[in-house]
Amino acid sequence: MHISKPWWDDGLLIVNAINSTAGLFSGDRIELNIEVGAGAEMMVTSASASRAHKMPSGMATVRQAIRVANEGWLEMLPSIFIPHAGSDYLQETSVRLDPGARFLWFETFTPGRVASGEAWEFRRFESRFQLACDSRPIARESYSLSPDCASVQALRRQFPAACHGTCYAAGVDFPDDVLAGVSALHEAESWVGCTRLDAPAIAVRAVAADNVRLTRVLSKIRDLLYGAFDRAVPALRRA
Repeated sequence: MHISKPWWDDGLLIVNAINSTAGLFSGDRIELNIEVGAGAEMMVTSASASRAHKMPSGMATVRQAIRVANEGWLEMLPSIFIPHAGSDYLQETSVRLDPGARFLWFETFTPGRVASGEAWEFRRFESRFQLACDSRPIARESYSLSPDCASVQALRRQFPAACHGTCYAAGVDFPDDVLAGVSALHEAESWVGCTRLDAPAIAVRAVAADNVRLTRVLSKIRDLLYGAFDRAVPALRRA
């Protein structure tokens, strides 16, 4: 992993981290551990898309363990993930939030190199995610996508090159108008769903016809959530 020189934005440490190679290959394993101390603030992002390449044998695995201490703040905002044809990828993420911790998570996925006519040709994309607040599990999801599975076939009938986004936000009591504002972003070419969790937290899911629409709707969602956190949206220096 390559970590570029971090910078400060009004007390927030912004870190760009990305795989320094061309992407993930057969047998690659990455373990990422992030711990934000009490009262500390950090955002982890990436300068460009992450990729999984064709894997003749074996799979690539990424495991992420995240903990945010009391009154800490962490936003995870990686660039989009692109699984190439023949790739086999597993991602496992565990997030632990102490009381008073605030957390914002975004993850985006495209079905392959769509502009090259390579959509839904990966072998497998598997994700396991769990979120705990004050040692109490509040969210757990696990799914495995392959081009021939029923859920992917149903999605492709609606959006042949569907792009997918997930967001979790925790640490404040989100008012009803914020959830209503997120839900109001649902439209014909970008579907959005939002729900409360059994904690001061929400989960948001977005599916769009292409990456441009997904990026646009997630940017609006991010603005709404930053407003709920009563924080200014930090500027990204990805150029």
